[in-house]
Amino acid sequence: MKQPTNRSTSKAPATTSSMRFAAFDIDGTLFRSGLYREVFFELIRMGALPKHLHEQLAEKETAWQKRAHGRAFGEFEQSMAELFDEHVPNLKIADFEQAAERVIKEHKDNVYVYTRELVKQLNDDGYFLIAISGSQTELLEPFAQHYGFDHWVGQHYERGKEYFTGHIRKTHQGKDKFLKEVIKDKNLALKDSVAVGDSNGDVDMLSMVERPIAFNPEERLFNTANKHGWEVVIERKNIIYEMRQIDGEYRLHQATPH
Repeated sequence: MKQPTNRSTSKAPATTSSMRFAAFDIDGTLFRSGLYREVFFELIRMGALPKHLHEQLAEKETAWQKRAHGRAFGEFEQSMAELFDEHVPNLKIADFEQAAERVIKEHKDNVYVYTRELVKQLNDDGYFLIAISGSQTELLEPFAQHYGFDHWVGQHYERGKEYFTGHIRKTHQGKDKFLKEVIKDKNLALKDSVAVGDSNGDVDMLSMVERPIAFNPEERLFNTANKHGWEVVIERKNIIYEMRQIDGEYRLHQATPH
């Protein structure tokens, strides 16, 4: 796998005239799991990270799986991220690249129907597609390319000669700042702009666009969407529901994937 040059990468040159754009969160929004989570556990399976890291997470992982309380997933995710960041300086670049390749090969098609079809439709309509994710660039780049994105912004691990240095530039929060940089750099138009996200970390990005879509939102994002009247879409098993506000209340309607 080629070395990513930075956290923000594009397959397309800057445009000479304003284009419509659509920005997508990836983990939990297009990808059904978390790319960063899959690579963490793959590294443990490979022996590139210590096995006891998974054991340290066992209690919080069980609480999440049992839905013990509303904060369970966030606490599990935060603990995993902290452990991952702590061990980055001990992680060989070659091992990480191998794990990333395995994750993409095995899991790249594990996506939601609604957002997959929305990506296709917006691409056909000539939108400039942007992926902004807290997952590492080594994972995000091939995943985004597979689905036809034009630009992607992912977490960046600074590289030494054989190991990562431990310096990390994070992208799971402040997505509006990264989006503003892309808009300026690519001369994109806010008119008819679209953004899709599933968590509270996506609120600032969603607030920027004309068509914000809260997809399978967590509680805090749903409350924000409800306050502002944003689109809410729920995909459950083989049914997709659009929640539309009527007289200030959301009502369910079966929706098409796009």
